[in-house]
Amino acid sequence: MGLFYRVFACRNATAHEEAMLAIGALAYAIGADFAKYMPEFYRALEDKILPYCDGIMTQLLKNLSSDNLHRSVKPPLFSCIGDIALAIGENFNKYLMYAMNTLQLALEMYAHTSGFDDERTEYINSLRNGILEAYSGIFQGFKNSSKTQLLIPYAPHILQFLDSIYMEKDMDEVVMKTAIGVLGDLADTLGSNAGSLIQQSLSSKEFLDECLTSEDHLIKESAEWAKLAINRAISV
Repeated sequence: MGLFYRVFACRNATAHEEAMLAIGALAYAIGADFAKYMPEFYRALEDKILPYCDGIMTQLLKNLSSDNLHRSVKPPLFSCIGDIALAIGENFNKYLMYAMNTLQLALEMYAHTSGFDDERTEYINSLRNGILEAYSGIFQGFKNSSKTQLLIPYAPHILQFLDSIYMEKDMDEVVMKTAIGVLGDLADTLGSNAGSLIQQSLSSKEFLDECLTSEDHLIKESAEWAKLAINRAISV
């Protein structure tokens, strides 16, 4: 896969096509284990992935709704949605409704962990992180686009999810960093349309303050950026 990524850096359409065929054969051969290569794969291709997105998104959403896949596969599949959105920007519009419906169902399923053991809670946190990475990629992909207004209806659901997982008090450091980053992405992309919603949120300010005082420098760094984005959104 490392060698294939290097092929995409070459300016040769034929080489790209042959590499795609080879990667397809590899993915078919190793099945679900191919999931670990997907984030770098999308980053290597960037917007060249666009002609293949119909098939990829169809399969991603189909797999996310399946009960037959091993549970370890689903978190990176959620992340892959964000990678695609980031790579193709506003062209993700054609998949937006389907992706957001899938993510909305996931929000409802994984907002709470009350009564679960540590192993189940850890798994749910990995799912939450994948879902949040999907949202982050979508918001960043649509930033500065003429179609950002399409994301406005989804903002309240995302903020409600952030409220829920904050109040559960069971986030690990990885989820906390991604979650505060999504809060910042939401403010950064939607601007004033997000400002009032964030102010009405039950726990956004408390969550932000907690992250700003975190001993984890990555969480603190993300929170400082989110604070700037939120202040801009509120002051517009």
